[in-house]
Amino acid sequence: MTEEKEPSIPVPRIPKGRMETLTDGIFAIAMTLLVLSLEVPTLPSNPTPTIINDYIFNLLLPQIGIYIISFAILGGFWLNHYVFYGIKHVDNSLQWLNIFWLMSIAIVPFSTSLMSTYGQYQFAEIIFALNMLVIGILYYSLFNYALNHEMLYEQVLPYANMIKRSNLLMPVISLIAILISFITSVGTILIFLLVPVLLNIRNMANKKKQTE
Repeated sequence: MTEEKEPSIPVPRIPKGRMETLTDGIFAIAMTLLVLSLEVPTLPSNPTPTIINDYIFNLLLPQIGIYIISFAILGGFWLNHYVFYGIKHVDNSLQWLNIFWLMSIAIVPFSTSLMSTYGQYQFAEIIFALNMLVIGILYYSLFNYALNHEMLYEQVLPYANMIKRSNLLMPVISLIAILISFITSVGTILIFLLVPVLLNIRNMANKKKQTE
């Protein structure tokens, strides 16, 4: 007498629209809050040119530079989130991965503000770099999960391995920045400018391959 097999419960296929909407909203808020890292100075009632110059070159310009770098990084990730349009559907696990990724995105204004205020200290550089490292690892995990669980459209599969490799850019650059911070505290954050630059190079390479 053979035992009857219980019918398997189908894994629910969740439309990805809500995940994309939440992602766009978090990016919009985080990129807007970055401006809070720019502090309004408290200057004497009659500041001398020396005091003003000291504020501009030693405080304001570094703050603006960190703001631009952070904004460019978030902008680069938002632009490259388009690869998730290659996902047919999502499940609960992918949504939770995305939520944790967005959590690391939402804390960027804090790590940026920390760099703006205490950028001369190593602990601020390491916290900023660790923030970028977590963002990079979770971003890689998102795409890798979708690939391993057959959530991608067929048209995306030929480019999947290249996308996976390029998604390692942020973790690698973050680790390099942490190592550099033990050598020097000058200009460590500048290495993160490579992230949006290299992501754009990857996008152009993808478009070139698609037109060939």
